Amino acid sequence: MKEEKLLKVENLKTTFYNKDKRIQAVRGVSFQVNTGDILGIVGESGSGKSVLMRSVMKILQENAKIDSGEINFEGKDILKLSPKEMRKINGKEMAMIFQDPMTALNPLKKVGDHIVEILVRHKGVSKKEARELAVGLLKDVGIPMPEKRINQYPHEFSGGMRQRVLIAMALACKPKLLIADEPTTALDVTIQAQILELLKALKEDNDMSIILITHDLGVVANICNRIAVMYGGLIMEEGLTEEIFYETKHPYTKALLNSIPKVEGEEKIRLKPIQGSAPSLLNPPKGCPFAERCQYAEERCFNEMPSYKEHSKTHRSMCFLSEKNL
Repeated sequence: MKEEKLLKVENLKTTFYNKDKRIQAVRGVSFQVNTGDILGIVGESGSGKSVLMRSVMKILQENAKIDSGEINFEGKDILKLSPKEMRKINGKEMAMIFQDPMTALNPLKKVGDHIVEILVRHKGVSKKEARELAVGLLKDVGIPMPEKRINQYPHEFSGGMRQRVLIAMALACKPKLLIADEPTTALDVTIQAQILELLKALKEDNDMSIILITHDLGVVANICNRIAVMYGGLIMEEGLTEEIFYETKHPYTKALLNSIPKVEGEEKIRLKPIQGSAPSLLNPPKGCPFAERCQYAEERCFNEMPSYKEHSKTHRSMCFLSEKNL
């Protein structure tokens, strides 16, 4: 079966402007999402993951600007579309589950009203019909007694249930691409697993692609077929999930893997934290952004930006030392 490109991003650069300061949040990112993909975008806080996805949907803050690059979604050049044209795509063809369900939901509106509003706007159905569809959506995402819960307010739901409401809202119009921004943050591990399994099942049922943003490689291991590792506004390594976990080529990816707790076996293994902190994107380094924290760094790593090395048709990394055994 031939892979179909749903989303293609080329050399995207996004900058925040604050008086005389320029924060280069996304510094030239290229990637693609094929139909049926679940792509995990992984990296520490501040690496540019959420800004990248907000750029794709053109829902950036007022002081942010896409400086250059291309965003192609189903043959449409996103950067050339007007705000009115984008409103027809966002929520209908592309949808996003935002990071904090408590702030993403209006505390003064009933849960059902959030979903009804989306259905009326994008599907043109009556409020009565939208309400019936909303009950079905709440049931689909595993909320018990949806006929009753639809009339309740967000504060009457637990964190996990609020997250399910956000998923129901995002799925209301059966989008082709679902972007989930840290959907399991602040949830306990049991609920995390339920949410991830729910996303996986809904992806199959609705024949859609998913981009999952997270800082935790452990979260994406069992759900994503491809992973892109971001750091300092750039993609450090990208490949199939098996390639990222078992054929690691970038020291940053290796450091993230070493920081995941190991639960198998009786031997106690001490976690290896990544020393130092992420670089400032106000004045990003001219060389590899990870060089300051990298145990393998050489002089050129600090002075030159490495180009991508292709390891297979699906695997690439941005590192001078990618041929070494890490």
